Amino acid sequence: MVRVLSLLPVGIPVLLAFGLVTGLLGGLAGAPGLSATAAWAQDAAVDTSGDDAAPASRERRRGRQRPAAHAERKAATPPGMQQATPVAIFGDWNVFVNGDGRNKLCYAIAQPQARSPKTLKRDTAYLFVSVRKGENVQNEVAVMLGFPSKPAASQVKPGSAAAPTDPSLNLGSSRYGLVVKDGNAWLQNPAEEARVVSEMSARNPKLIIKTMSLRGNPTSDEYALGGFAEAMKRTREECAR
Repeated sequence: MVRVLSLLPVGIPVLLAFGLVTGLLGGLAGAPGLSATAAWAQDAAVDTSGDDAAPASRERRRGRQRPAAHAERKAATPPGMQQATPVAIFGDWNVFVNGDGRNKLCYAIAQPQARSPKTLKRDTAYLFVSVRKGENVQNEVAVMLGFPSKPAASQVKPGSAAAPTDPSLNLGSSRYGLVVKDGNAWLQNPAEEARVVSEMSARNPKLIIKTMSLRGNPTSDEYALGGFAEAMKRTREECAR
């Protein structure tokens, strides 16, 4: 599978075509599939001077009423999820299916357990691994960051050495470079996807996405991996049917 850096990751247009992430390019706030808890979390940040969310997203957040404080935390819900079928939940990971036959799209998705810095306003983030039956795609890893991120040095100038501030996916001592576009990210090297998914399914307790916002704020999103192996097993089973 060949990716062109000027384009969105392969999985993103597919999800858009299915209507699963309708708020992706304009920011996720206000999208119909967001849970009440996720929407509240977007409004709860206190440092507006560090707001890195897209301007359109900030406009949509104005005037939204905060839900009751006792609202229960809901499962990770991708925007537009009403067009997909929720199948199962394993820990923090949710399995969704859309379409049928060769057009079937299956994916495991989660929201971060912790985000740093806590005072930085951002839209909801999602990490997901997609399986697309008709295209023989088994391990496509993608991230919706919830804000625009500075690209890697090699993305700006091909051939440049990796910089410490480059966006990255981190699993234990393993670090994988990311390509970013419009608040989305995917692995720089698609050949590493199977390895990343294998490591996510092993004993690593968490995965950390590190980036630098356009305003120069270092960010870190931490995803718990408990239940991921079971979620991916179910995701593959669903797409094999």
